[in-house]
Amino acid sequence: MHAAFERARDLFVAGNASFAAGRLEEAASRFRASLQELPRRPSTVANLAVTLQRLDRPQEALALLDETLQSHADDAALWSLRGAALEALDRATDALASHERALAIDAGRLADRFHAGRLMLRLGRPADALAALQAVCAASPDSAEAHYRRGQALLQLLRPDEALAAWDRALALDATLVDAWADRGAWMQERGRLSEAVRCFEQARAHGGDAALLDYQIAGLSSPAGHTGGTMPPGAPRSYVQGLFDRYADDFDEHLVERLAYRAPQELAAGLARLSRTHFRHALDLGCGTGLCAAPLGAFVTRLDGVDLSAGMLARAQALGRYDRLEQADVVEHLAATPWRHDLVVAADLFIYVGRLEAVFSGVRRVLEPEGVFCFSVERLDDAQGDCALLPSLRYAHSAAYLQRLAREHGFAVAALEEHALRHDERAPVRGLYAWFVAA
Repeated sequence: MHAAFERARDLFVAGNASFAAGRLEEAASRFRASLQELPRRPSTVANLAVTLQRLDRPQEALALLDETLQSHADDAALWSLRGAALEALDRATDALASHERALAIDAGRLADRFHAGRLMLRLGRPADALAALQAVCAASPDSAEAHYRRGQALLQLLRPDEALAAWDRALALDATLVDAWADRGAWMQERGRLSEAVRCFEQARAHGGDAALLDYQIAGLSSPAGHTGGTMPPGAPRSYVQGLFDRYADDFDEHLVERLAYRAPQELAAGLARLSRTHFRHALDLGCGTGLCAAPLGAFVTRLDGVDLSAGMLARAQALGRYDRLEQADVVEHLAATPWRHDLVVAADLFIYVGRLEAVFSGVRRVLEPEGVFCFSVERLDDAQGDCALLPSLRYAHSAAYLQRLAREHGFAVAALEEHALRHDERAPVRGLYAWFVAA
């Protein structure tokens, strides 16, 4: 037994050295060898679990921890590591339960209380999260991350001024907190304090934030009249669009239709009727979202496909049962690669997240059959302002002259180009252009 202990200890020490040197596979191998000598030794299991997490193998870490906890159920550190593995597997409820189990064993574990608060935020329990995070801040007042998360909880509880104070406290403690700068910027943007929002986003970028996303936000907010220059981002970053619509998928229809009086799908369908185009064999709904175009187009189409970046939106569209095929993809990539051909392509309010439309028009022309119809809506930009602009709302607007030029360049006849409201914003109609183009 003594010899086995000595071998296990030497392998454990060697594993620690490998881990410190960044040789993670080697470290994992040595920790496993140590456990062969002394099975289920908690300190070795803990180090191996951390190593497996670093290797992006949380399922292996979880299996190891579950096996060990059968005989070491009172080890708070192992429950804490189990929580981390479960969170990496996107099992937030189970992860929270593991951190709470660690706290039941040792209530003084601030790291577990912090992670519990963070997970409560994720699970839509802001009041519980605030209580947990306030306890962390009281015990560790210099924890910038805890103050930042406390601010998130306060914002969810509709206490925005207190949230701002919490973020300011966090940034006073650690000016490199990217997420705190980004959230503070969004807070300023919502209140119309655009120059301060830009400053926050610039700080987030300087400290390593998502450059594409932050450049997009900065460009949109930098000019009250809209960004039209050569450095204008060509489109909204994919991560921004996916994140935005995944977050709002459940409430999207109610918000857009009931609160904002959105009727773009109905306007597009009505335009088809005015053109006496009332039957299509195979339609494609670009940026289909939750499927708001499906019902207005239902009387016109035999087969309807949809494509969207947001998995959350596509799940809602799938539940309608009106689409024959749905695909999660970037619309330009889909148009360039799909083998299918269509006699109707629809894009309702998609292009407010797409700047330059050359690639879209080229792709639509590729998939559209002769005499097929391409109909879509955009926010209207005055012709004198150029082709397109990124507005402070972080949406793009396009001019009629630009759309007409694109039609000519890509082989479309302009059947109709009309101005109607897209929706309401702050109780005022948002100017829109509706286009019905026909492939030559």
